[in-house]
Amino acid sequence: MRVALVTNNYPPEFVGGTERVVCALARALRDAGDDVLVVTGSDVPHAGSDVVPATHEGIPVLRLPRRADEPYGMDVSRPRVRALLVAELRRTQRACVHVHHWASLSSGTLRAARAVGIPGIATLHDLWTTCPRFFRRPPAGITCPTGARRDACADCIRRDLPGLDDAAARGSLAARDADLRAELAAAHAVTVPSETSRAKIAAQLPFERPLEVIPHGLLEPVTDRASPARSGRLRIGTFGNLVEEKGVLLLVEACAGLLGIELRLAGRFLDPAFEARVRARAQALGVPLVTTGAYGAAGDHPACDLDLAVFPSLCEETYGLVVEEALARGVPVLVSDRGALRERIGEAGLVVAVDEPTPLAALLRGFAAEPSRLTDLRAKLPRHFATMSTAADRYRALYARACREGAS
Repeated sequence: MRVALVTNNYPPEFVGGTERVVCALARALRDAGDDVLVVTGSDVPHAGSDVVPATHEGIPVLRLPRRADEPYGMDVSRPRVRALLVAELRRTQRACVHVHHWASLSSGTLRAARAVGIPGIATLHDLWTTCPRFFRRPPAGITCPTGARRDACADCIRRDLPGLDDAAARGSLAARDADLRAELAAAHAVTVPSETSRAKIAAQLPFERPLEVIPHGLLEPVTDRASPARSGRLRIGTFGNLVEEKGVLLLVEACAGLLGIELRLAGRFLDPAFEARVRARAQALGVPLVTTGAYGAAGDHPACDLDLAVFPSLCEETYGLVVEEALARGVPVLVSDRGALRERIGEAGLVVAVDEPTPLAALLRGFAAEPSRLTDLRAKLPRHFATMSTAADRYRALYARACREGAS
């Protein structure tokens, strides 16, 4: 099938969870015999070309950069970008479109594609459809509302979009909700990666149609395994994009005063100022810190250098790729009590509150004092994991269904 995957950004420009999933899905679809095109937004400003073609891992990619008058805001309809996107779908004769995000492109993508006879489905990777801040993590002083309530949201978005008065903010939120409900109504199927995200989005948008849960699974084959500690120290760490929202600084603080441990951070610090804060805090607290930088598919995975992987995210996570990557390599995990991370751990991990460092510090102190507790968790590691190949098969069935329904 000639399918287009539409997403916010794509490697090598940026590599986050959604980008990694779309990359893996593109490879799996190609390997199954599909003709795959990726259409992506970009954070690189428009430099004269409306469409920037490229190739990544042998798959054609079209980038649609935004102009200066098309910033991120409450209204992301962007008619120019939407027209370009649909024109490329028609030019390349796509039979189906699979939208993975709208924030850097256009919230009218599915409706516009359907209007020209191209059916589509959507996957909701995060909570952006219910929150302009993506992860329902409000600034200090604001409590995120429950369900479909928006009573605190106006104050929240006014922090990011100064100049809006209360009435304008509330009007913008109502218009955004209506726009996204109409967009999702144009999809022949809407999927989410976890039961947690399904329940939250169904309640928070709200959205009357059923949301189908399709776990991402492992994105790459696992050929490496964790090895016993070489230094005699308990190797505690985390990996991925190293940002404050993932609880990296909280993990540093939780390791303060622990004897016989080594804290390992693998991945890219996306903000140099935050990296400086982390290093300064670790030094001030006397935490032995090892940073290993960015990592890729080649070579051993950073989980292989850990005895315990910790993911103290402060966001309402909707899946947790890193959790499965650790478990599949034989590494027990600690995860925060936010979002879907607890769905991923089975019995080979523990859930911890992350409002402040004390609960996490207490758990880490227990593992440092009794390493045999890790042995108990390793004995409960799952033996089988879902993979992107399984997810791709389910998506291909949805594409076929969308095409049948679109033709009827």
